[in-house]
Amino acid sequence: MDDEEALHGLRTECLRAGSLVNPFPDTTDWRGPGTGGEADCSVAGTLVLSEIGCGPLSRLVIMGTGAGQVWLDDRSWGGLTSGPDFLDWCSAWLASQWISNTVLEILMHI
Repeated sequence: MDDEEALHGLRTECLRAGSLVNPFPDTTDWRGPGTGGEADCSVAGTLVLSEIGCGPLSRLVIMGTGAGQVWLDDRSWGGLTSGPDFLDWCSAWLASQWISNTVLEILMHI
């Protein structure tokens, strides 16, 4: 799947009726096909925050009991995995960006 196909899939998913107003149904991790689970589950009530690489996504739960939590979405292989709350996720992301930029800056001066 190329980048354009992936974006089309995300647009289609987000435009489904009720995708953002229905609660996210999961409260525990969901196993995907690569771990002996099923290939389909609902991601209603979530927003994509970022693409992690090779398909997995970070999703913010905005509706339901897990609102404010970030989940790893790797439904094509590993499933859905609960993660940190949004503040912790943002802190880790910002720290990784600072480290990446700092290393790049150091390398540019060598």
